[in-house]
Amino acid sequence: MGEKTWEADAAKAAFNAAWELIDLEGRTPEQQIEMLLCAAASRYLWAQAGGGDDGSSLAIGDWQVAHVLSHLGAGELALLFADSAHARVLAGGWTDWRLASAEEGLARAYATLGDREARDRHAEACRRLLPELDAEDRDLIEGQLTTIQ
Repeated sequence: MGEKTWEADAAKAAFNAAWELIDLEGRTPEQQIEMLLCAAASRYLWAQAGGGDDGSSLAIGDWQVAHVLSHLGAGELALLFADSAHARVLAGGWTDWRLASAEEGLARAYATLGDREARDRHAEACRRLLPELDAEDRDLIEGQLTTIQ
């Protein structure tokens, strides 16, 4: 398949729709459901499209589903997807923003589960990677870290 498919276009649209809902303050229950469905649809469609040019879209999709599940308080499921994102990043050999995001995702999932030790360990692993990132990626991931309880 490859990235030039309708599935990839739909995956991108669903990812962006989920992100708009993630950023929305005071989501209604219906918006929370839509946020989860958009993130899951994006991840599913990336798999159907072949995972993007380098396969990192699957890791990013897993990260976004974990992020949404953390927001919804579903810690065990969030950790399942955060672990998957992290494993995909490590398997891909990426040590850039993708690894920092995967560490942030694990920190957030563990926070949702109430595991402060694991939360802090992964948040610190993320922070150690930040100086190597370009300013835009660093600012985005630092901002995400600040929202972890």
